[in-house]
Amino acid sequence: MQPSYISVMNVFTQQTRYTVPLFQRPYVWKKEDQWQPLWDDVREAAERVLNAQGKPVSSHFLGTVVLDQTLNPTFSLPRREVIDGQQRLTTLQLVLKAAEHALDELRTVVADDDNATRSVDIASRQIAPLTSNPAYAEDEERYKVWPTNEDRPAFRDVMDSTVSQGPKLPDTRMAQAYRFFRDEFRGWLMVGPHGQRAMALASALKDHLRLIVLDLDTTDEPQAIFETLNAHGTPLLPADLIKNWLLWEGTRQSLATDTLYLDYWQPFDREIDHWRAPTGTGHAARARVDAFLGNWLTRHVRQPIPAKHLYDRFLAFVRGNGPRTAEGKLDVVALMSDIAEDAKRFRLIEHSSGKTRFDTFLRRLGVMDIVVFHPLLLELMGRPGSDDADRDEAGVALESYLVRRVVCGYQTRGYGTLAISLLDRVAAVPADQPAAPAIVAALAEATGSDRWPDDEAFRSEWCRKKFYGNLRRNRVLMILRAIEEQYQREGIKSEPVLSFNFDELEIEHILPQTWEPHWPLDESVTTREDRNWWLHGIGNLTLVSGSLNKELSHGPWVAAADAPSKRAGLQLHSKLDLNARLLRDFPEIWNETGMKTRAETLFDSARHIWPVAGQK
Repeated sequence: MQPSYISVMNVFTQQTRYTVPLFQRPYVWKKEDQWQPLWDDVREAAERVLNAQGKPVSSHFLGTVVLDQTLNPTFSLPRREVIDGQQRLTTLQLVLKAAEHALDELRTVVADDDNATRSVDIASRQIAPLTSNPAYAEDEERYKVWPTNEDRPAFRDVMDSTVSQGPKLPDTRMAQAYRFFRDEFRGWLMVGPHGQRAMALASALKDHLRLIVLDLDTTDEPQAIFETLNAHGTPLLPADLIKNWLLWEGTRQSLATDTLYLDYWQPFDREIDHWRAPTGTGHAARARVDAFLGNWLTRHVRQPIPAKHLYDRFLAFVRGNGPRTAEGKLDVVALMSDIAEDAKRFRLIEHSSGKTRFDTFLRRLGVMDIVVFHPLLLELMGRPGSDDADRDEAGVALESYLVRRVVCGYQTRGYGTLAISLLDRVAAVPADQPAAPAIVAALAEATGSDRWPDDEAFRSEWCRKKFYGNLRRNRVLMILRAIEEQYQREGIKSEPVLSFNFDELEIEHILPQTWEPHWPLDESVTTREDRNWWLHGIGNLTLVSGSLNKELSHGPWVAAADAPSKRAGLQLHSKLDLNARLLRDFPEIWNETGMKTRAETLFDSARHIWPVAGQK
């Protein structure tokens, strides 16, 4: 390994291409974390040059770049493969193109000043050669840096853009970076002596930003160096290391890695805002792609995978139990295909839009925010023996188990262990047979703190629990929505369930939380304390549209002719079966007796929506 401490000019004046291999992650740098600090460094360097007055100017160290020498065809430009530092090199090219255009803009400002014009021309000529190779055989050789596949259109768009038009794909991250730096350069150049500032900026960019460049020897192992440099305390994700390993293994087996990437991994890089977005909170927070791969691996090894050990556990799995070809080699194609198919299933788990009962379960599971069962769902969705009916049955059982426990307030600490045990039970079922019976049986067998609440326990908590303020609001919304959907299915002539936009509905207290003005208290029947308890129970809760909520909030149940009332507002505006039945059953009086009666009525629907094994 041969290190060199060199300037940006020395990196980019060479007739050399820096190509980014497939295993590298896509372009992920952003303003707050990287662009702004880099601009601050460039500005400070430019101002040091501007104020140097003949004294030496200190340089700024940008970091390390690791390059691997690559064989190239005769007459083509020398090429170096970027093992580490591709984000830095790519950004520097975007910075130089932005500076080139900002300097060209400055020409019109200094057109009447010959000295300033000459300085701007010199600065522009010093920057322009750093963004393209003049002696190229193939078109792509024009570019000093050649990003990984998914980033190439966006990179070319920026680097081929003109001063007047700019990038044609303005929403890409690279175009955003270009615009950020061009705006900053323009603002800085417009202050003070334009010619001097132009020269200072060019000098700072080419002479006073420095990199350590490590050229690997032929005996160095690029993959091992990549992992060593990036596996500890860097922004690289475990998913990046897994991608790296898979494509290096494909290269080692002489497979078509371009095809492997395009067929199986490209969506992770193309949909970067989705897959690299953070998910989870606190110590469980990580990028969605890492969360998915952890679930995928858990599905196969049937053990929980700590986030910090994801890559190590992946390597242990593929080297020990990964799929094999007829020759006994790791089947990279089968492995990457399996990951890609499970990624599609994972997206359905998180964003289900289907109409099956299993799809409804997925949406409700998302509201409950219980993720430890995702590996089990991946297994269920990927089994040849699990058709729609089998998935529906399994979904109903899991949903009932979880909703009943939510209402009963049972602890969730054992869910991780339960999810693994369910995976084991499903794995023991022949692949061509349904899995739901095994899941239902396992849940029914659970005892103690893991038990599936029966109707007696469910009813007891349902009818006396303070739902509002005790359960998360979105869970209460989900429960009320489920009952509304059940009511609509029961009505032969009712509108289809999907005719309502449930996302616009809000929880409404029938007897309002501020009840004193219109809801007198009969102390001989109930106490203030009891009323303030019962008004938060399920019997006193319904759904209304957000636009209706303010009108209904504090009015009386009934009022004198033509006076506004909650009952009249519901009659006039609400199309929900929940409210139609409320008005039908309680036309004149709404009080604690009605709340208790309605809670029992709602429970009768709830126990059918969420049945328990062995009870009817």
